[in-house]
Amino acid sequence: MGIDFGNLIQRSFKIAWQNKSLWVFGLFLWGGGGSYNLDTDKWFQRHRSDLGFDQWGQYRDLEHFFEEFAVPVIGIAVLVLLAFVLLMIICSLIAKPAMIDGVNNITRGGHYRFGSSFSRALDFFWRFLGLTVLGILTFMAFIVGIVLFAVVISPWTLLLTIPLFLLAGFFVWHTFELAQVAMVARDISLGDALQEGWTLLTRNLGNCFIMSLVQFGLGIAFFIVIGILTLMFFVPLNMMVGSMAGGTLGAIMLGFFIGLPVSVVLGGYAGTFFESLYIQFYFRLVEPAPAYAAPDPAAPGPMPQP
Repeated sequence: MGIDFGNLIQRSFKIAWQNKSLWVFGLFLWGGGGSYNLDTDKWFQRHRSDLGFDQWGQYRDLEHFFEEFAVPVIGIAVLVLLAFVLLMIICSLIAKPAMIDGVNNITRGGHYRFGSSFSRALDFFWRFLGLTVLGILTFMAFIVGIVLFAVVISPWTLLLTIPLFLLAGFFVWHTFELAQVAMVARDISLGDALQEGWTLLTRNLGNCFIMSLVQFGLGIAFFIVIGILTLMFFVPLNMMVGSMAGGTLGAIMLGFFIGLPVSVVLGGYAGTFFESLYIQFYFRLVEPAPAYAAPDPAAPGPMPQP
């Protein structure tokens, strides 16, 4: 069964552009599309004496460095980082089924609403959590098994495990991605979703392989575009902020109000595009486009008279 991937890409661009509320879900699934860096070196040069550093950047009292500065800052940073990671995981577990429900309604002629998709996503939270944990454990088990097998045979065979890693990642990723879409689109259990994902993968290995290449190529193209945009806009923006901001607070405020919105828009659009592309790929596997029906034959004319 052949799939028109060009049509899938075109429809995904259209869905992402015409349904901008999906960008909220896409942002948590794909992350920010850009970055913005503050010039912290100049700020440190101005305030190093206040922090207890000498002119060479070394702390004057190394004995109390960890007690006064390093330990509290590192501890707070770790707690903030853990809280942020936990929040992003929770948001992604809600955003994924919400995206699937939204694209499902748009693709299959339903009526998409942000609120209804968000509400439906909450019903799948625990199932998606279980599916995500199971997927991570499965992939880790593959990795451990491949490494142990290579070490038992010969340590030199570790170099040959890279293709096995890619193969394991291919089967695990497609199985669980297809299972996620099936779970929401058909409202089925975790076990039934995994069974359907595995069945669709094994029956469509060629299409799944092409889909992997398409997403990989589009991902590289996207990062190239982001790199070009960064050189064109973010580097001059960084210089402008450095010259306009009189202090650290000013630089942070300018970076937040100027750089962050651009990153959010790019990340949200990219996440919506790539997720809708795979969701539509699932629908093409389970509901292939019908072939064009042959026209009805013309009614027979009157019999010729002898």
